[in-house]
Amino acid sequence: MYYFYVTLFYFLLPFLLVFRYYQGLQSKNFNSRYQESLGIYTKKHVQHVIWVHAVSVGEVEAAHVIIEYLRKNYPYQILVTTGTEAGYDRVWALQGDKVEHVYLPYDTPDAVERFMTHFQPQLAIIMETEVWPVLFAKCEKYSIPLFIVNARLSEKSMQGYRKIKGFLQQSFSGVTGVLVQTEVDAQRYQEIGVLAEKITVSGNIKLDMPIAETMQVQAIQEKQDLFPGRQVWVVGSTHPGEEEIFLQAYQQLKQKFPALLLVLAPRQPKRSAEINKLCLRFNMHTVIRTEGRPCVPATDVYIVDTLGELKRMYAVADYSFVAGSMVPIGGHNIFEPVLLGVPVMFGPYMNNIELLAKQLLAVQGAIQCIDVADIIAAVTLMITQPQERERLISNSRAFVAQNNGTLRRTIALIDPFMPAHDSGAKIE
Repeated sequence: MYYFYVTLFYFLLPFLLVFRYYQGLQSKNFNSRYQESLGIYTKKHVQHVIWVHAVSVGEVEAAHVIIEYLRKNYPYQILVTTGTEAGYDRVWALQGDKVEHVYLPYDTPDAVERFMTHFQPQLAIIMETEVWPVLFAKCEKYSIPLFIVNARLSEKSMQGYRKIKGFLQQSFSGVTGVLVQTEVDAQRYQEIGVLAEKITVSGNIKLDMPIAETMQVQAIQEKQDLFPGRQVWVVGSTHPGEEEIFLQAYQQLKQKFPALLLVLAPRQPKRSAEINKLCLRFNMHTVIRTEGRPCVPATDVYIVDTLGELKRMYAVADYSFVAGSMVPIGGHNIFEPVLLGVPVMFGPYMNNIELLAKQLLAVQGAIQCIDVADIIAAVTLMITQPQERERLISNSRAFVAQNNGTLRRTIALIDPFMPAHDSGAKIE
């Protein structure tokens, strides 16, 4: 199976490169760095790195907690790889030049070999759900401790992976440890071939994400500047098919609560023009973030067409709804608004973090909405009964306090595998 996988990847490589090129035409630097996808580097980088891979924005946000700890507590340069330019932009926004960054090479033996030789990684951390058989095999070949951290596995993904369990069993044999978010994820990883002794339930590291005090101070000023006199309802990470749902709900809510403002932050900001047209069809008056102008009393919808600012938007919110959950995407990070002290709502499709979502609902720390009527009822409840809003915030914060500590548990497992600073074996 391994050799079939490698042969298939080489066969598809020309098509992947063409796709990457066209994908990069709308990007700032993606194509100028295309050679990194082949493990070819035009400049010298530091070696003997601790390597963290986070495919895109969400994984980079989660990895930030670990990267900060590693950078401040270990005598190694940190290398971060991403698979998307959006991921790179978020790395730069969070870390600047404090870490190295390249794009992850394609999973072919020669590209990964060049990557390993160039950077000489001493320890590898893969965030969440990435599975790369060649990369895993190379880490095993060079005795590089490899951890999959904050790992999760949906029911749908598990069913697909089980069809190639034997192949995955071989791939995971070189993995040092898999740190999963929940007991459900632990069981699913065993179902696809990971040995039970390699799995640790460490929790969701997003519960440990730091919120800078300065952000909340700035949020007060930003709310006054951008949304004077408005009650702000932020709907984050929307996908196609969801904006219409929220516009329908808002249309009815605005009749009862004229001070209410809807903020739509699409998962892909490039969809902002499409969303603006949809708002106009609903006869909504819009402001787009990059226009740089504040909302006026007549403004209905504020569209966030920038990357990496969702946390900032949640910080100014009175109410939040985490999207990707009204359509079968699986939901996104519900704890970002919670950590900012904002009541959170989400839809029925939460299989990406199903257990944590159920636990948060069980302690009455969030509201789940099935349809437009539920959304209207939930927002109405929080506006008309402020004590319910405060109760949601209090319950959700108590839940976080009882369930955080994932970073501590993660570092405790990784630390024994950290090599001495001057003893890194050279990869030839």
